[in-house]
Amino acid sequence: MTNTGNKIEQGKLLGGGPGDVPIVHTLYHTYREWSEMLMKFPKVQRYTLGEIISQNLLTSLELLLGAASMSNPAEKLTRLFAVSAKIDLLKLLIRLSKDTKCLPNEKYLKLESLLIDAGKMLGGWIKNLEQHKGAQ
Repeated sequence: MTNTGNKIEQGKLLGGGPGDVPIVHTLYHTYREWSEMLMKFPKVQRYTLGEIISQNLLTSLELLLGAASMSNPAEKLTRLFAVSAKIDLLKLLIRLSKDTKCLPNEKYLKLESLLIDAGKMLGGWIKNLEQHKGAQ
């Protein structure tokens, strides 16, 4: 699917508004990819490590949507720092999944790349908010 097609599809699914933030699209896509990979996880790990990864991805999306709809920069920053910690944890858990042979290397690389992209977007958002907060 082309990037333009992907934006249209995501716009339909998320309906615009707070969900129309690029990092939300990236984590949405990450969860979609993850949910397919989870089905191939070893059964024992699917309900432990796999479930923890799923919950952290969904919590990250929830925190991002909340932050996107907030007008108070301090509260928004608090949420974004929480998302940043979740993304760091997710990177560690995804690497653990690879190292414990639950994820093949190519799947690991795909998820890691998506999480790195999300981290860069989040870092830019935080930096922008901190600059505006300091200017006030």
